[in-house]
Order: sequence, then structure tokens, then C-alpha cells
Amino acid sequence: MVSTTRFCLLAATLFFNVSSAFPLIGRDIQWSFTLFPSTSCNGTVGDPHVGSGSTGCRADLPSVASAYTLNSVAEGCRIELFDNTMCEQNEFSDFASQANTTQTCRISGARRRYGSYQVTCA
Repeated sequence: MVSTTRFCLLAATLFFNVSSAFPLIGRDIQWSFTLFPSTSCNGTVGDPHVGSGSTGCRADLPSVASAYTLNSVAEGCRIELFDNTMCEQNEFSDFASQANTTQTCRISGARRRYGSYQVTCA
């Protein structure tokens, strides 16, 4: 009887530890956008980025992008795109929020590219 009780307690403890260690499992997607290497958002393979909640600086892009399409963004979230790979504010290129139209090809400025991004959700 004691070993069965201990086993049940151990199983319950492991269950709660695993569910708290991986909090994004089962959460809804709050933002999604696709980066493109050229200024044409169609006809090329895009680099999709999807997430839930705020991120730090994301600079692990396969290449520097020249355009993007916003697929979705939740109220209170803001996607900031930067020219360099370090998310430096003086290299800010563009931002997207719920106020932006989705599925529209957005092209970086004449001398700007998208080399990194970060997402902030309130």
C-alpha cells in the first residue's frame, strides 16, 4: 500500500513538473509572419516565424530579408524588425502590430534590410 501511494505521488509530481517546464504546449499562436529574401513576396520560398508571447532578439535568420508578410498578430503584440543582427534601436527598420493589414507584402526601405527581430506582447 505504501509503495502504491509513493508511486502515485511520484507520478503526480512528474506530471506537474513537466507541464510547468513546457508552458507553451497547448498555447495559441499570438503572432506569425514570413520573411522573404527578395522584394517579391510571392514566387520565392519564405522563412516563416511563429510564436506566442514576447521574445528576445531573434537573429538566427537563414539570410537577411528584403520583404515580409504579416500573417497574424494578437492585440497588444508588436513585431519590431531591425537592419542588423543585434536588434539595435538605431538600426530599427519597421514594426508590425494589429493595426497593420495582413497578407500585404511589405518591402524594406532603400538601404534597409531585415536582419533580426523581436516581439513584445503586453
